[in-house]
Amino acid sequence: MKRILSVLLATMLSVALIGGCANNNGEMDKSDTVNEEEKSIEKSVEASEDDKVEDKEIKEGIFPGEKAYDFTLLDREGNEMSLSSLNGKVVFLNFWASWCGPCKAEMPHMQKVHEEYKDKDVVILAVNITSSEKNGIEGVNSFLDENKYTFPVLYDKDGAVANQYRVSGIPTTYILDKDGIIVNKVSGAISEERIKEEIEAGMK
Repeated sequence: MKRILSVLLATMLSVALIGGCANNNGEMDKSDTVNEEEKSIEKSVEASEDDKVEDKEIKEGIFPGEKAYDFTLLDREGNEMSLSSLNGKVVFLNFWASWCGPCKAEMPHMQKVHEEYKDKDVVILAVNITSSEKNGIEGVNSFLDENKYTFPVLYDKDGAVANQYRVSGIPTTYILDKDGIIVNKVSGAISEERIKEEIEAGMK
């Protein structure tokens, strides 16, 4: 009888030990499954974040919310200047001509704002539509010198940039934020106060 009890106890103990190993292995397998699931979730999150970055890529254009088309033109000293070189600054991009009455009325305001904001990462950039000027660049330079305008001026000799920006009347102004994104477009001459308001909006 004692022998039978001993055999039964030994058998039960063996079964219990085997069951314990199975449970431990089961827990380890479950843990491995959880780790794999976590890794899968992490990859999904990373992929989702990458998609968001792609979605945030802003297309170039001429409307508010779009990145302004880049261009390169010559300045008064004959040096090339590209719009993209002004990234990091708010740009008051103004298209004008020396024969344009509203342009002439607006430019003294632009000069005052230029003097006030030139050290505040703001650029008053005047693009002259030189293709429309009767006296060419020399005539434009004389006009600028006579009026003592010191803000940067670029020459759109063939009107290509004005066409790209679909300038149908002048003055036409685009306000760009520090990332080169168009904040607003203004047609016609505006006051000094309005120029400041537009620039302040671009600085936000």
